[in-house]
Amino acid sequence: MKKIILFVLMLTILLNIEKVNASFCCEDPQTGQEKCFSGGQCCNESWYFSCFHFDMWVEPTRGIFTVGKQTNVNLYIHNLCPYPDNYNLTFNITSGNPALIKVDIMGFDYIQDVGPGEIRMVYPSITMLESSATGQVFFNATSEGNSTVQKNATLTVLPSESPVSLPEFDIIGLVFIVLLVGIIYFLNRSEN
Repeated sequence: MKKIILFVLMLTILLNIEKVNASFCCEDPQTGQEKCFSGGQCCNESWYFSCFHFDMWVEPTRGIFTVGKQTNVNLYIHNLCPYPDNYNLTFNITSGNPALIKVDIMGFDYIQDVGPGEIRMVYPSITMLESSATGQVFFNATSEGNSTVQKNATLTVLPSESPVSLPEFDIIGLVFIVLLVGIIYFLNRSEN
């Protein structure tokens, strides 16, 4: 009787071990072969490091921006998982004087429905408020499917060699404004 109980117990243990190992057995997306893995996740019957995995980068990675001019940069999100995902985008200016660099991600702070394998490009804008301003803009994206999966990209802002005054206020523009005000003044005075 002890042998039968021992046999049933051993059979139960072996079946449970097989079920535990089977949870990590699925198709390798690279080779298409059925394999068992010690970690990761099985998604859509294929093994992935994570069912919610993506990559992110910014172009350019370094830049000189014109003072007072809103300039778009390209921020890419590549969904590497087998499911569509949404991403929350934030930024932080990590060095330099944050008050002199204006970053606008309005409309791009929540990126929706990025399909499997899709690369989505968004266009945050950078505005320099002073020519000597420098810093690093640190972008962070978080997967909505798994909030522990995050990626970062950094844009380095270099000092501008452009003049501080904007082009519409050069000497010719100033003379034109003075002449225009004078003409309006004399026309208005002659009507009275």
